[in-house]
Amino acid sequence: MNPQRTLGFLLVTLQAVALAYGFRTWTFSAAMLALGLIGWLSGIRAASPHAARRLPLVLAILYLVQRTVIPQDWYSGASSFLFPDASLTAQYFLAFQVSQFFIRREGDRLPSYFPILAMVAVILTADVQVRGPARTVYQVFAMGLAILSALYFVTCRQAANRRIGRFSIRYCLMLGAVLLLMSVAAWSAASGLYAHAREIERVLILMARSSPPESPGFSGQGRLTSVTQRRERSGNQVALRVWSEESPGYLRGKAFDAFERSAWQATGPRFPLTPDPEETLPSRLRDPHGSRTFLLSPSNSEAWQPLEIWPNQPFRETVFVPAGLTALQGPFEQVTTDVHGILETEDLAVGHAYTTWSSSTAEIGVVPLPAFDQSMIVGDCVPSRIPDETLRRLLTDLPTDLDPRVRELAERVAGGYVTDGEKIAAVRRYFLANYRYQVGIEIPAGVDPLTYFLLEKPAAHCEYFASGAAVLLRALGVPCRYVTGFVAVEKNPYGNYWVARNRDAHAWVEAYDRDNGWVLVEATPAAGVPQPQSTTTAQLWDAWHARWQRAVAAFRQGGFRAIVTVVGRWLQHPGLWIALLLLAAAWTIRRLLRRLCDSSAVPRDPRMQELRRLLARMDRRWRRAGIVRAPSETPHQFAARLLTISTAADHRQAAQWYRQYAAVRYSGQIEPELIQQLRDRTILPN
Repeated sequence: MNPQRTLGFLLVTLQAVALAYGFRTWTFSAAMLALGLIGWLSGIRAASPHAARRLPLVLAILYLVQRTVIPQDWYSGASSFLFPDASLTAQYFLAFQVSQFFIRREGDRLPSYFPILAMVAVILTADVQVRGPARTVYQVFAMGLAILSALYFVTCRQAANRRIGRFSIRYCLMLGAVLLLMSVAAWSAASGLYAHAREIERVLILMARSSPPESPGFSGQGRLTSVTQRRERSGNQVALRVWSEESPGYLRGKAFDAFERSAWQATGPRFPLTPDPEETLPSRLRDPHGSRTFLLSPSNSEAWQPLEIWPNQPFRETVFVPAGLTALQGPFEQVTTDVHGILETEDLAVGHAYTTWSSSTAEIGVVPLPAFDQSMIVGDCVPSRIPDETLRRLLTDLPTDLDPRVRELAERVAGGYVTDGEKIAAVRRYFLANYRYQVGIEIPAGVDPLTYFLLEKPAAHCEYFASGAAVLLRALGVPCRYVTGFVAVEKNPYGNYWVARNRDAHAWVEAYDRDNGWVLVEATPAAGVPQPQSTTTAQLWDAWHARWQRAVAAFRQGGFRAIVTVVGRWLQHPGLWIALLLLAAAWTIRRLLRRLCDSSAVPRDPRMQELRRLLARMDRRWRRAGIVRAPSETPHQFAARLLTISTAADHRQAAQWYRQYAAVRYSGQIEPELIQQLRDRTILPN
């Protein structure tokens, strides 16, 4: 029995057991073990090396389809720690290794890189949180992987050097010493990792959570550079897609009420919301797909406008909603809110949509917003009502170390006005008339950034304008909050939806006008407010991407019947039929041109064509046996290589056939009887 294939099967067994132990993939691991056993013990070799070259591409396509369409809990019984698709990726690495047992190769050998694939799979399999006795099990896996990999490479070296026979005593002792050393090293390395597991996990979590473009601008802290970082990182990447009749405009993500040390904080408490029973909902909000509905306003639902929002990036707990929100529908188990109407959930992932209902949509400029304070939080979920004076004091607090010149500036800008609306309008006019927008700002060392911006008036980005407006309004006694989110004003005409890209991330102010309620204050100059800018090619591609995302969601929700429905809609789209007709026309024209070229070309010698067909047939048969003749290899060279591989009868006859072919092909005169002799002597390998 081939020792290399035996070691390969042992590596497959180790990976299958590790997957089943770590991710509870019992069915998949059992299937891989069964297939590996068949490939190890039987002589079934279903694919040639030439056909096997397409296998990685096929597996990659299957991986992408499964990763996109099938929920994770269908193929994995546990969640990974850092890499979201660790279980699925390890499964495909294992499947690729098992497939190598069924490929024909010289000497019936497996590829030399086999252990490298096993190492990657085992590393991915270990991406789980391990506690207690399970650590010893993973240390055994690591030690077994090291020993089997070393033995596998030894057999590869022996096969390459053509050494067949017994090993010397000296060689066996050296090999044993190396294996012992590798075992101790693997065990010690695993022990060292577990000894410092807490420190390593903490560092890895911090690295994972700080990776762009997941959270800048929408985390628990609003720095003066957070939103700009998101706009600069993959600015053209789509963040949200919104289906609505009118432009969604400003979509709120986070609201902050305390400013200290050049950063905004959200200090208020959060309250859980309770989903409303289906039978108590207005008829417009009764969702047949089982989404939960959270009512936030008892007003007339007939005037509410829906927005269907599809996140295209992970935003952790952030739920982006329009101003004047009245209801939220989605696949949420739990939703929390605060006194600013900011919603958060841990149940929303990329590829899942939610629907918002609002009584109005905010537009660019100063637009009245419906009052969204503690009175909007309905139901028995709020333990106590927050007093209005407490909230007002929270939204007018200023930093204790605020430069007195900033208060003086506020008095000069709007100190002569009486009403809140007049003060808000004056502050907005002041910024638009006296400041310029640019991405980035240069702050001298040792100077407070916001104070420098307000007094020296350098060009800056939206966080400075929003923060500056909020500070001046608070200095004038107007309650306000600092808000970050997206401005969705770009429409995709090919998909009939609105798009918010990373470059559309924005910061603005919401101020409380005692005469008009909450109003949106846009203090950033027009150059810094997101505007629609996209190419036709990008919009076409994104429209197809959006259709695919919706089709995947429909499949996960409604199964194959939903897919049939979606495909039926696609078939009714005229653009699809135009594309198919263009492809058919191009294929027909190509066929006609080829026929015209063939008919006008110089007539070929039929005997030469027959010789080429015979050579191709012979090469194909030996390729299936795992022996491939290189394009630069002459028939005489290939014949000599066949005899070095084996001196069996079929190899000798094939070598003679290739030599006879060369004699006939290059003799200068090809006789029909010689071609017939080659045809009769075509050898099929055993």
